[in-house]
Amino acid sequence: MRRAALAAAFPILLAASGCKAGAARESAACEGVPQLAPAGRVTDAADLLDPATEARLTDRLARYEQATRHAMVVVTTASLNGARVDNFATCLGNRWGVGDRDRDDGILILIAPYERQMRIATGDGMEKILSDDKAQEIVQQMTPYFKQGDPAGGLLEGIEAIAAQTGEMR
Repeated sequence: MRRAALAAAFPILLAASGCKAGAARESAACEGVPQLAPAGRVTDAADLLDPATEARLTDRLARYEQATRHAMVVVTTASLNGARVDNFATCLGNRWGVGDRDRDDGILILIAPYERQMRIATGDGMEKILSDDKAQEIVQQMTPYFKQGDPAGGLLEGIEAIAAQTGEMR
């Protein structure tokens, strides 16, 4: 799917990037992070999820965005390419412009299963309601599911924990 089609389908997800340095002048921290194209709310580059699970996660993320106006995406990658997991997640979030540019409120859940790394990256506008410490606690909640070979369960656990933390009313 092309970026223009994605922008029409997911206007908040692909709003202009809140990256302070700009895409043309990325920091050295982004070195090694591939130019991965977003496939929508779920980009399963590591091929962990079956189509039904991707659809279920996509639907849940759409409902979250509709309820909160905050964009959340899930990304799996086959390799971090030598980049640190936090840099990888932040670089992708900035490149893709996850969240609203003015609010800088995007959330990106990154899974690198073969390197056993996970990260929840947030825009600066989410820091008060989803701090790095709270995001790390959520990663810890997700971890047992991945250890048991249940990535879908882990991702659903993470999405629901983030939704609860960021005030989604159900």
